[in-house]
Amino acid sequence: MIRLIVFIFCLFFSTAQVCHGLEITFRPSAAVDGASITLADVADFDVQSDMTQALASQIISPSPPPGQEILLQTGSLRLYLTGALSIPASVRWNGPASIRVLRKGITLGPEKIQSVIAEFLRLRRNDLPEAEIHFTPTSLPLPFILPSGELTWEVIPSNPGILSSTSMSLIFSVDGHVRKNIAIAGHMEAIAPVAVAASAIERGSTVSAEQIHVVSRNIADTSSPCFDPRDIIGKKTNRTIKEGSVVERTWVDTPPMVARGQMVKILLNSGELHVTTTGIANMNGLKDQIIRVQNMTSKKVISCRVTAPGIVEVQI
Repeated sequence: MIRLIVFIFCLFFSTAQVCHGLEITFRPSAAVDGASITLADVADFDVQSDMTQALASQIISPSPPPGQEILLQTGSLRLYLTGALSIPASVRWNGPASIRVLRKGITLGPEKIQSVIAEFLRLRRNDLPEAEIHFTPTSLPLPFILPSGELTWEVIPSNPGILSSTSMSLIFSVDGHVRKNIAIAGHMEAIAPVAVAASAIERGSTVSAEQIHVVSRNIADTSSPCFDPRDIIGKKTNRTIKEGSVVERTWVDTPPMVARGQMVKILLNSGELHVTTTGIANMNGLKDQIIRVQNMTSKKVISCRVTAPGIVEVQI
């Protein structure tokens, strides 16, 4: 008899805890990361059970945009939940009449934009000349907020050569999804010591050491600046170069190692076979360039590689 009384007593209080002991308390404010707001984001439960776990997972509202807030009315939430989920009327609801919910996010401002561009230029150092390289924006965007998550980005210069770029496109992604695409206008600056014309150099003249000096200049708008004067001294110019101009390597022509009509020595090397004869170059040729040469003995025209002044090698 005593055991039966104890069993009924325990069953009564166990049932009472499930039906009457649940208390849900709304918070006055909350902050969320995702695109939806669940009951667990804005309320606390006094007990933990399968039912409270299910209640906690219920979506009660879409989240506001990142960085913004919405105001939820707890009375409306209670009516919605009790009606949609058939929550027992015995559940007690506590808390304020409204909840202010903020959606968190990643704030990006001018400082971050500039650091992203600077990092891009730093990572591309091997593709750029030895210079102090900077990109100066014409203007920067106002701070903006992206959803929370793993932030990644891609930088695309307006010119594949980078130095001639007049803008940088920045693509920001969160968790692999593109969230923001902006273009930053500006100008590149690349300061480096380069060969500069100390005086005007006429087209077709041979560059002398006295006509060149090395000065630090902005080379962002040049395509093939000369960093070592030895690369252009002694060569002929193919255009007039103004005084003070940064000299580009394409503005001078390298004299051919073999000239058209020149008599050359032809070498044939194949294993232990070494043959030497003479020929006439049918075209100009730089070092390692393939040119046509007429064999003086056979009168045949053959292809040869220029190896040294006046010397070519048969291509087998």
